Amino acid sequence: MTVKDVFELRKQGKTEEAYEAIRPMYAAHKGKYTTLCMFWTASDILRKRIKETHYEESGKIMTAMLRILPAIEDTDGKAHSAVLNLAVKLADAHPAFSILDFMVTFGAENLSDNDWRTSQSSAAAEHSTQAETTPSPTDNRHNVVRLSTAQRILTRCFHEIKKHPDADHALKAMPLLQEAMRRNPRSKNNLRYMASTYRLMGDTDKAVAIYRQLLQRHRDSYLFAELAELTDEPGKKAALLCQAIQNQRQEKFRSPYRLALAHLLAGRDDAKAAHEMRIWLDNRRKNHYRIPSEHQALYDKLSHTTPTTEAQQRMFYRKMAEKYPV
Repeated sequence: MTVKDVFELRKQGKTEEAYEAIRPMYAAHKGKYTTLCMFWTASDILRKRIKETHYEESGKIMTAMLRILPAIEDTDGKAHSAVLNLAVKLADAHPAFSILDFMVTFGAENLSDNDWRTSQSSAAAEHSTQAETTPSPTDNRHNVVRLSTAQRILTRCFHEIKKHPDADHALKAMPLLQEAMRRNPRSKNNLRYMASTYRLMGDTDKAVAIYRQLLQRHRDSYLFAELAELTDEPGKKAALLCQAIQNQRQEKFRSPYRLALAHLLAGRDDAKAAHEMRIWLDNRRKNHYRIPSEHQALYDKLSHTTPTTEAQQRMFYRKMAEKYPV
């Protein structure tokens, strides 16, 4: 069998057969076309293995593809793009796959301008590919902006850092984040990631400064909540949590803010704490979520306290925002 025959198998959709055929050929001779064929059959089999949830093998194939990539004459950049897109796919499918380690090996400096380029397309097309998108400023209904490949990778890096919040993991993402900041220094997400990095490095003041900068332009509830996590002074922390609640329309997303506010207010103003705790618990029960023992204990402690009314609590939110402006 020749390399041409393997490419023909691949063309016919015989993924397994093509992969098994090229492996001994590549092991014996790493010529230009053998290497190219090995790469693309590995790409096919990796997609298949991810779909089959064979994640351990998927990780090994990805490692092999990274080794092969520099040896390919990739003039059109298709092999380069294939590796990056498969890394995103594997990161989404397999929690144990480290996109941070992948980027350490791949190198942020090897990302191209095209990897950082966003594109606009119809909402229907984006929906069909389940691509990550943001609304276009020109037409929210029909056009969307697809996040660049590099930005998608950066997002997943910080998902991983959220699971492992330490300086070592943050340092791995730093080259990619620095390049993202160079290219788009006003990006809300890039600034959040930089704030998170400063926090993990122990430079809380710089993280706080970034959040204050962001809140001059954006009123997203999570920005208030994330700044509250960096704030030690109880009054300011409560004010930020109040604004997080006010700026979030969906109750399911308000729940963590209500819970944090209830714990903060307990012993200081039990009536207001009871208001937040009652709504939080009702939402948990309605959705059949587990009630952690420490939160149940707080609810039980406040159960004999008459909660404030909704109107009283809204007034409290407004007063706190006025007393502690961002």
